[in-house]
Amino acid sequence: MTGTRTIAALAYPGFQMLDVAGPLETFNMAARQLIDDAERSDRAYRVIIVGATREPVVSMSGVEVTPHRSVDDPLDDIDTLLVPGALTGDTRFFDDPVNVAYVQRARGTVRRLCSVCSGALLLAASGALDGRRATTHWMDAAELQARFPDVRVEPDRIFVEDNGVYTSGGITAGIDLALALIEQDHSRRLALKVAKRLLVFLKRPGDQLQFNTFIAAQSRPTRFEATLDWITEHLHETLDTARLAEQACMSERNFRRRFEAEMGVPLRRYLAQARVTKAQALLETTSLTVADISRRCGFSSPDAMRYAFAGELQVSPSEYRERFGGRPG
Repeated sequence: MTGTRTIAALAYPGFQMLDVAGPLETFNMAARQLIDDAERSDRAYRVIIVGATREPVVSMSGVEVTPHRSVDDPLDDIDTLLVPGALTGDTRFFDDPVNVAYVQRARGTVRRLCSVCSGALLLAASGALDGRRATTHWMDAAELQARFPDVRVEPDRIFVEDNGVYTSGGITAGIDLALALIEQDHSRRLALKVAKRLLVFLKRPGDQLQFNTFIAAQSRPTRFEATLDWITEHLHETLDTARLAEQACMSERNFRRRFEAEMGVPLRRYLAQARVTKAQALLETTSLTVADISRRCGFSSPDAMRYAFAGELQVSPSEYRERFGGRPG
């Protein structure tokens, strides 16, 4: 049995509170679970906050936290350092020499160096991501790549590990990362119990996309806006290139080429993601059977829907409903 691992989160003015509270509460819950299960008499994890000083630090939401330690204190007992993100337009936390120097000190001392959301920018500024794969919130990925070209940015991943350095996407991805680290330290069984207590889905693998192409397409201007709306209303029907090209008043060849260029995926993949997204909504909000939902979403069969869910979400429709949905019919 290992001793108590200290998980430290760096707090600086304007940090995102959920980037800190989510992962730290996840580790705290794991420690409590092990005691409740009588597997340990001591705490598996101790969570602390580190600040530039020990004076209160104001988060982005206005909530103040009082650090347990300052950046001048020793790092010897810290197992994992967590660097949260912030709105990059509001703060230059990743250029702050105090923050950068602290992360540089931690690089050679702590076992694991982690970031949530735009916290990856601070890891990159310290040199910790040079030549490494990394991710961040999709809205900050372009800035991370532009400022730090030596980083191999993977913008659409939940979390990425490269040689002991962990980066994760926005906010809730920090919880996914914490669960993965708990599983690494202890067991999948413990991570599952913690996820259940937190009412989160265990577990999104690190290489799962932060969002799918269907959802992303709804949030940006596109010449296919009317066509996308029409697709959403007719998913239960047979949709092929010929029919959609006619709807868009384009030739099949031109429609296929332009659609893939603008959406970033082939039409067939887009339709699959659209059907999965609609099925998710029906599983969450209705008691329709999987067979009924598969028909309403345009899947050829319930098995086809299960196959699509496995490919897009790595879970079955029944597992998805168990975690997020209403009661089955």
